[in-house]
Amino acid sequence: MTLRDAAQPVLLAEQPYSIRRLTAQDAATLATLWAEMQRHYGKPVTQDVAAGAAAQACAAQQQDGFAPRILVAHAADGSLAGSIVLNVSFPANELSRSLYIRDLYVAAAMRRRGVARAMLRAAAALALAQGFSALDWTAESGNADARSLYSSEGARLLPRVYYRLDAADLRHLVGS
Repeated sequence: MTLRDAAQPVLLAEQPYSIRRLTAQDAATLATLWAEMQRHYGKPVTQDVAAGAAAQACAAQQQDGFAPRILVAHAADGSLAGSIVLNVSFPANELSRSLYIRDLYVAAAMRRRGVARAMLRAAAALALAQGFSALDWTAESGNADARSLYSSEGARLLPRVYYRLDAADLRHLVGS
């Protein structure tokens, strides 16, 4: 699979999914998808918050360099099937730039149809086309389906530990 142009559609064996870079025309449907995603993760947001995040994501797509790359998958009926957010990491191996999958989400109604696999492959093609050295990501240790998918696509499990300081932790760390 090649992804010479970010707008080039990617087709699966029996079900076509158009996977391309996010555009301003996707803002409303992306907001709806991301609101669903936040509910799925148990961190619901208002539709206004989701719309603001979608608008910010769309605006960032006008840049390259260190701006995130966001791909969206559209089903044959035009509905938004999923999104993948790719952040630029630097420095990576040998002071190169790599991409980090911050989130891959498939709409509940579109799961088990090959969307996640197609989006992962499109992200890999984008990374190659734009000269990134690697594609990295994390997965919840208890998410057996995601881990199985990633392994089946040839991803290697790295011996790393993932850390986070959330807002409350940040305030504690700086003493405020």
